[in-house]
Amino acid sequence: MPRMPCSACFRRRVTLLLLMPGLRMAHLEPPRHRPVSTVEVAIALVVFFTAFLTPRGYVLSNLDQFRRE
Repeated sequence: MPRMPCSACFRRRVTLLLLMPGLRMAHLEPPRHRPVSTVEVAIALVVFFTAFLTPRGYVLSNLDQFRRE
C-alpha cells in the first residue's frame, strides 16, 4: 500500500507555492488571441447601449398613447 503524504508536507508545499506567485502565473506560450482594439470596444459599447435604450426611448415617447389603451 503506498504511503500517504503527511499533512505537514502538504502544508509546506502549499506555503511554498503561495510564496512564489510569479511561477504559478508564468506561461511558456504567447497568447493565441490579439488584444482588443479601442475601436472594437467603442463599437461594442454603442451597440450595447443602443440595444437597451432604443426600446425604452420608444416607450417613453409614446407614453400617452400607451396610457389611453
